[in-house]
Amino acid sequence: MNLHCARATLAVALLVCLPGPGPLQAAADTTSVRTGSGFAISRATHVVTNAHVVIRCNSVRVHFGTQEAPANVLALDEELDLAVLQTQLALPRVIAVRGSPALRLGESVVAFGFPLTGSLSQEGNLTTGNVSALAGLGDDPKYLQITAPVQPGNSGGPLLDESGNLIGVITAKLDAMAIAKRTGDIPQNVNFAVKADVLESFLKAAGVRYEKAVSDRPLQVADVADLAKAATVRIECSPSGGPDTTKGPVKFLPPVVGPPLPAQPAPQPEMRQGPPPVASDTDQEQLLQQVQIVEVRTPYPSTAPNLRSLTIFNGSQQSLYQITVGWLNDASARQCPVSPSAYSGQKQLFVSVLPGQKGKTMGDFPPEAKLFCVVGALSPGAPRAPDAEPEK
Repeated sequence: MNLHCARATLAVALLVCLPGPGPLQAAADTTSVRTGSGFAISRATHVVTNAHVVIRCNSVRVHFGTQEAPANVLALDEELDLAVLQTQLALPRVIAVRGSPALRLGESVVAFGFPLTGSLSQEGNLTTGNVSALAGLGDDPKYLQITAPVQPGNSGGPLLDESGNLIGVITAKLDAMAIAKRTGDIPQNVNFAVKADVLESFLKAAGVRYEKAVSDRPLQVADVADLAKAATVRIECSPSGGPDTTKGPVKFLPPVVGPPLPAQPAPQPEMRQGPPPVASDTDQEQLLQQVQIVEVRTPYPSTAPNLRSLTIFNGSQQSLYQITVGWLNDASARQCPVSPSAYSGQKQLFVSVLPGQKGKTMGDFPPEAKLFCVVGALSPGAPRAPDAEPEK
């Protein structure tokens, strides 16, 4: 969310712009578990959240009531502050994106999420408000401004209309203390969400199907709360990188810092062997029995050079939900090793690939990783029906 001072109008700059490399302030503690919110966007267990909630995480887990499961980042865009996860945790409801009518200034909104983990209710918190502007700081068209109160931990939660349909993803709030120091006045309820149409473009680019609905039947707030609660998860990140902290008048809703996660036993994949490994950023294909790595790319070389996007082809008769990828630091290898100990490292990634189709997954790999092999795969045992295409 690059709401830099240089992009703001003169009036905004005079009121809120402060010196510093940028206007966003993220969580400073990157050694403890961070938490945020997310919500189910498809029946294939895709979960949407903010990029700043899950970027540079060693592991990600999603929690729904007493249930929890690991999750994998399928796509991430720091500029839009959006990410989509894949998890095997099936949720009771999926939130549909509002298709029509067009959002109007002053409409009522409902925000839901898991703010201040450890202090507030673990069942989620709901706040209400209105659309106070149809653009963000400096008239940024990617964002909505809302009055619904949000706190650290709300990041990535859904912003719903009166019909319970998605109109945005909670992402940031005005830094009241920074504004107070600059102007002597404390701003109230100036919060921001990524617009739903921006999310739609992101999901389409990531190949994630979703549902759309018409907002023509207002519901009671309690009914919207039931829908949100059935589709929203708490996300925990075990960080792996250093701080991304800047200073300024707008800040990310920082993930809440909590105690370390207990160690989780990793599922044991079926170990396989295969022919040639795949080099990053090449078009070479790898055949590994029925599961193939088609290509490996570095989608964000400037902002996330260790994040790799892997395209998987599933030639089997069953749906895939997890693969184990082994990597080699030696670029001269011509064959995938048979022994797991021969690899420089291995990583388990969640995928969602139907029989005979391609799918993508993402993961962080060491910068020295040169070649990639599929060394294991897991299937739920039966093909899964695809989601419906987005409504036009």
